[in-house]
Amino acid sequence: MKSKIRKLTALITNNIGLKILAIIVSLGLWFVVNNINDPLEKMRFSNIPVEILNEDQITNSGKVYEIIDNTGVVNVEVRGKRSVLRYITKENIRAVADMEELTFMNTVGIEVSSTRNNSELEFTTNIDSVKLSIEDMKRIQMIINTSTSGEPAEGYIVGSVSPSQNIVRLSGPQSLIDQIDRVDAVASIDGYSSDINTNVELKLYDAEGKDIRSNSIKMNISTVNVAVTILATKEVPLEYSIIDEPEQGYIANGTIMSEPETVVIAGRKSVLDAVTKITVSDPALNLEGKTDDVTSMINIKKYLPIGTQLADNSFSGNVNVKVEIEPVETKELLIPSRNFAIGFGNHEKPEIFNAVIEEFANRDNTRFKVRISGTKAAVDAVDEDSVIGVVDMDKVFVDLGLETWAAGTYTGEIVFDFKLPEELKVKTDNTYALTVILSERAEDEESSSESASSEDSE
Repeated sequence: MKSKIRKLTALITNNIGLKILAIIVSLGLWFVVNNINDPLEKMRFSNIPVEILNEDQITNSGKVYEIIDNTGVVNVEVRGKRSVLRYITKENIRAVADMEELTFMNTVGIEVSSTRNNSELEFTTNIDSVKLSIEDMKRIQMIINTSTSGEPAEGYIVGSVSPSQNIVRLSGPQSLIDQIDRVDAVASIDGYSSDINTNVELKLYDAEGKDIRSNSIKMNISTVNVAVTILATKEVPLEYSIIDEPEQGYIANGTIMSEPETVVIAGRKSVLDAVTKITVSDPALNLEGKTDDVTSMINIKKYLPIGTQLADNSFSGNVNVKVEIEPVETKELLIPSRNFAIGFGNHEKPEIFNAVIEEFANRDNTRFKVRISGTKAAVDAVDEDSVIGVVDMDKVFVDLGLETWAAGTYTGEIVFDFKLPEELKVKTDNTYALTVILSERAEDEESSSESASSEDSE
C-alpha cells in the first residue's frame, strides 16, 4: 500500500512545473475560447423615465417639486455578455431617484438597474442626477369655461352648452398656478343637427391665451361631460298691434315701418313649425291723442313664442318701429240706385211676396248720398259707381224676433262694399238705412211667375 502511494506521489510531482504550466495554458485557452463565443457587448436605451421615490419627503412639508432641464429622462448604456444582453429590453431598464438622497443643490442621484440579470450588467447614463425646482404648493378652485368649436349643420345654431360640473380644483407650484388665467372645455359641434353629449379634456391657459402644460399641476378631474343643445332656426315677420286711435280728425294709415322687418328665431323644430309670425303689442304703440307719426324702439324678446329664442346672440332684440298718422280724409259719394240690393240671407222671403226699396221704387237714376272717411289713399281709391250697397234684411228678421215674413214695411241698415284692396279701408260717417216694402203678389203676377217657372223647367 505504501509503495502505491509513493508511486502516485512521484507521478504527480514529476515535472511539476510543466504540469502547472499546462494547467495555466489550458485555463487561458478556455477563457479565450469562451470570450470568442460570448463576447462583451453594449446596448443603448433612450428616453428612460426616471422614477421618483419617497416624494413625500417634499410634499409632506407643503412643498411641490418640478423636474427641470429635461433631467426626468435618461439615456442608458448597458454593458454585458452577448448571451445576457440578448434578453434585455427597454422595459427591463429602471432608473430611480430617491428623494431621501436630495442634496442642498436640489439634485437627486439617478440609480439604474435591470429587472433581469442585473448583477451581470454594467450601466452608464448621460446624466447622473435629477435637477428639481422646489417651491410652495398652492391650491385653487376655478370655474370651467365651456364653449364649442366648429359650426352646426346649415339652418341650426347652438342653443346651450352645459357641463356636468363647473368647478375644477387645481394644485401645484405657486409659480405655475399663478399663471393660470382660465380653464376651458371646448366641445366640437361641427356638422351636428341634433343634441350631443361628449367628454371634453380640460385645458389651462394663461392671460395671453397660451397653453399651460405641466405634470406638476394636479387636477381633481381632467375631463368633463358637456351637453350641447342644437336648435333649428326660422325667419319670421314682425307684426304690430296698434293700441287705441289717434286724436279725433287723424288716422293711422296702416303703414308701419320696422327695422328689421323680420327676425330669425331658434327652437325645437316642432315648435318652430307652428310659428308663422311674431305679434308685438307694446304700450309704445299706443296712439291715443297722437297727431304725428309715432316712432319708438321696442325690445321684442318678451314677445317671442314660448320655447324660442333669438338665433343671433349679438342681436339685443331692439327694433325701431314707426307708425304713420295722417289727417282723416273725407269724401261724399253719390251711389246710383242700381247699385243697391236687398239681402235676405238665411231668412228668405216667401215667393208670394214682392220686395222693393221704397226710396227707389218710383224714381229712375236716383243716387244715394253717402259720406266716407279714411286715409287719403283709401278715399281716393273709391269709385262711387262701383260701390255696392245691400239692405241687410237678415238682421231685421233677427232684431224684430220674427218667425216668418209678413207683408209690411221694414227699415234695414245698408252694408257697403267699396271694392278696395285689403290694405285700404274706409268707413261711413253715419249708419245708413233704406226702407223695404214686402207686398203680396197679385194673382196675375203669381200666374205669370208660375208660367215662367213651368217654362224654365221645360
